[in-house]
Amino acid sequence: MKKKIIGILFLFCMGVGMITATRAEAAEITEPAEKTITRIEVTDTALEIPFGSKFDQSDIHLLVYYSDGTTTTAQPDLAEAADTSKLGSQTLSVRYQGMSVIYTVSVVPRQVTGVRMKKGTKTSMTIGWNKLEEAEEYEVYTSTKKDGTPVLETSTEKNEYTFQDMEPGQILYVWIKAVSKDVSGEMSEVIAVAPKPDKVTGVKATAAVKTKVTLSWKKAEGATGYAVYYRLSTKSAYTYAGSTTSLSYKVTGLSSGRNYYFIVYAYGADLTNLGDGSDAALYGTAPAIPKISQFKGGDKRVKVYWNKITGAEQFRIYISKKSSSGFQLAGTVSAADARFFAKDGLTQKKKYYVKVVSVRTVSGMELTSTSVVKSATTKKAKATSTSAKLYKSKKKFKKSKAYKKYAAFRKKVSYKKSFIVPGLTNTNVAGFNAGRMVPQSITFAGNYLLISAYDYSKAQESVIYVMNKKTQKYITTIVLPHKGHVGGITFDGTNLWIAYGKNLQCLKFSTVQAAVNSKRAFTEITRFTTVCPMPDTVSYVSYYKGKIWAGAYNEKVQKYMYGYSIVNKQGIPSLVQTNRILMPNRTQGVAFTSDGRMIVSRSCQTDKGKSGFLSQLVTYKPTWNLSSPVIKKNKKKKVVKMPPMNEGIAISGSYTYVIFESTAFSGCKAPVDRVAAFKTSKIS
Repeated sequence: MKKKIIGILFLFCMGVGMITATRAEAAEITEPAEKTITRIEVTDTALEIPFGSKFDQSDIHLLVYYSDGTTTTAQPDLAEAADTSKLGSQTLSVRYQGMSVIYTVSVVPRQVTGVRMKKGTKTSMTIGWNKLEEAEEYEVYTSTKKDGTPVLETSTEKNEYTFQDMEPGQILYVWIKAVSKDVSGEMSEVIAVAPKPDKVTGVKATAAVKTKVTLSWKKAEGATGYAVYYRLSTKSAYTYAGSTTSLSYKVTGLSSGRNYYFIVYAYGADLTNLGDGSDAALYGTAPAIPKISQFKGGDKRVKVYWNKITGAEQFRIYISKKSSSGFQLAGTVSAADARFFAKDGLTQKKKYYVKVVSVRTVSGMELTSTSVVKSATTKKAKATSTSAKLYKSKKKFKKSKAYKKYAAFRKKVSYKKSFIVPGLTNTNVAGFNAGRMVPQSITFAGNYLLISAYDYSKAQESVIYVMNKKTQKYITTIVLPHKGHVGGITFDGTNLWIAYGKNLQCLKFSTVQAAVNSKRAFTEITRFTTVCPMPDTVSYVSYYKGKIWAGAYNEKVQKYMYGYSIVNKQGIPSLVQTNRILMPNRTQGVAFTSDGRMIVSRSCQTDKGKSGFLSQLVTYKPTWNLSSPVIKKNKKKKVVKMPPMNEGIAISGSYTYVIFESTAFSGCKAPVDRVAAFKTSKIS
């Protein structure tokens, strides 16, 4: 019916006057031959499959042929699954849309894995591999080239084989194939095999910088390459650095200024076949590069400062009149000393250049790193001032606001016993001018009176002014190796103790005597006798009853002052905490009378209009039970108001001396430029 309808429609559409086709011709034109499958075949499908693997119809691919000559690919509608638990050939029936085909597949042993060198000598090497349950034996193939044609060497029932009579350094390329019931598996991955090489000798460092060490060694017989390992001298585990086929290697990624042990192994064929490691060789990296923080020109001298770095044992300072040549060694500084160096005897108003070299030595090798070059010009410095900064006479002093507005101070101060603080107008800090030194504390030591001060601008180092105790005349300046606040200073009869951050720094009294005897304008200190850590920032320090007493300043809360016994006072002393006293807030200094009274200097802010303002001397009579860890200060005995910014306090004879920092602060309306003396009996 379908064929007929198509023919009628065709004729109708042709129209009048056209040639009429026969019924048979119309059927031939409108109805092509039906497309049918003529055959199927298996294509692009494995002929060999590994033992124990999965293989079903999803793994089979068909090529389908049609009657019109076209083809397509498809997967079977139904196929027998292969039994991969049995080795050998299997015939499978495969069906697709009513047609079937026979497919033959062979189950073979799996590919051998885990081929490796196990144990060797200088002329042999035993290899092994993972055992396969389906294998009856294994075929060993070799070639002298990695991309060469494998040649059957031998067959073995074991999963290992030993190559004998090998030449040192000889490399064989080896494949293993599993065989069973006349079928064999796929070749294993190729491995390189060589006998065990000799031990490496002669390891040494040929170069070292701050993060790299270059090693060299002697050739080891049988080696086809070398592996390098390292560890920090403070560690036990080695780290793999890398491998090479040459007789040298650069180890990178190290830390500057550290010591390392290095071991080199020879290997044959690959890194799994190592010979005995070399003897561990100790070498190090160069210290970090010094960074010059400041280079300044002073009075016929220059002074260079650099930052703390790791690894340096000493620093060498080179100075020149040219920026890129002519550098001469000016001196060396131990890493244990302060990080600065001054060169004297230079030409005034002359430009000089400096560079700093950090140095360390490890296993006889000197290691260095060099800073960038800096320049500075020398210039004249003024002498340390000894005249009064504000009040040149008693008359002017009595006209000051400090004298006129503070009645208790006016009534009790002894102008005759008071004395000018040196250096307030200018201090010669080791050949450099400081015009705003801030006095902090005072103490008496032997025949001398000592005053600590720091530079408000932080441009110059902190100092100790040395004065004659009897005449109160300025003698010289001791320049400390830092720019710290130095809020407290005291003398224990042998040692000078200086507050600095959370430390007490100690100098022998002989340092003061040497500075006086030098008859120089200043003496620079590069190292303290010792530095003792403190539990808190030390703001003041004093000596009483054979103990050091040190405490912290706090504007808001009370803080403890701790008492310390001095151990090894005549040698390098240390401090052992024994007692504590809860002190009032805003404590700036403390002194003790011979009868056990404690006079506390308390102050805060520059004038009365500011929050927290306080300026007074307060006297207590503590209960001195030194066998108890806690000392009671008891109630106040007396309070004497002071002009603003009173700081350190000390007692000598029948007088108490108080120093003020007010001259360094323009906001203070009642500054005092003297160490003010008071009859102790009048204020306590």
